Amino acid sequence: MPAGKPATPLCDQFGFDAQWREAQLRLIGLDEYPRDLVNKLNAQVLSHEVVEGVIEGFFTQLLHNPQAAELLSSFDLEHLKQRQMEHFKSFGVNYKDAAYFESRSVVGVAHARVGVPLSLYLSAFGVLQTLLLEAIARQFPDSRESLNLDRLVLKLTTLDIALATEVYHRAQIRDLNRSVRHLERERKSLRNQLDQDTLTGASSRTSLLRELTEAMARSTKTGQPLCLIMADLDHFKSINDTHGHMTGDKVLTEVAARIRAALREFDVVGRFGGEEFVILLENTSHHTARLIAERVRSRIGSEPVSVGGKSLRVTVSQGLSVRQDGDDSQSLLSRADAAMYKAKQSGRDCVAEV
Repeated sequence: MPAGKPATPLCDQFGFDAQWREAQLRLIGLDEYPRDLVNKLNAQVLSHEVVEGVIEGFFTQLLHNPQAAELLSSFDLEHLKQRQMEHFKSFGVNYKDAAYFESRSVVGVAHARVGVPLSLYLSAFGVLQTLLLEAIARQFPDSRESLNLDRLVLKLTTLDIALATEVYHRAQIRDLNRSVRHLERERKSLRNQLDQDTLTGASSRTSLLRELTEAMARSTKTGQPLCLIMADLDHFKSINDTHGHMTGDKVLTEVAARIRAALREFDVVGRFGGEEFVILLENTSHHTARLIAERVRSRIGSEPVSVGGKSLRVTVSQGLSVRQDGDDSQSLLSRADAAMYKAKQSGRDCVAEV
């Protein structure tokens, strides 16, 4: 930022650049307004006594409205009146500058943050505008001079209303966008929790079945091969019974890691239930699927799993099925399950098909 240039974060944030500001002033009719009239307004009309009376009248009228009275009940009225006095000190002063737009924009943001309804917000502006015009009428009985000041006040309050309303809306939209992004992050977090088995880090059963359904549809459409492996740890119940469920959980976590290490990057492994895992192999021939299944079996059984100082030998029985015409997800899973039981009956620690 160049030295001496005032900070205007709201103008920068909401896009109130020089071109936008000039367009607003031109629309309202403030682009070529005599500066001496603005000075007269501040010096003669907006004296401390006059402004004080306007502000007292303003809050008196607001308190007659139940909705406004309820909102104001949670604030220090004297502090609000003092803030309003400060606000009037700069009313119309250097109104073409970015700093003036910035100070007026702050008002809109503040009202949006505390949740003031827009209808009440605009009505309050109307009350303030009327009180200012009445103050001018009392001070300047000459109709011509009063008319010029009235026009100026109307234009300046119109600028205030336009700025505050614009920022009010944009602040609400910004807050809504933040809420939407927050909800989206929460949704993704929940989706990840649903998609991932919390113990092993493999896909959850729900996620796995969804991916299987989608893979079946792709395979049916394209004719590309699709293979499925059902893998079940051998004698896992004895691990739980002998060493406890905590040890069993650690074994499952290690087995899942070894399965992932044996797969390709695009293969999917999910925990189907208990000690059962399902491996989904898209665009994979029967021959390649068989090699992958053997690699999984070797990874799991080649080295014992170390848990709490114990070395536990773990093996896995696997059933392999290949999608056939007319298959659906359930029939493909059923054949893999039947093949896995065949592997169990064949002595375990092997791969079988039906």
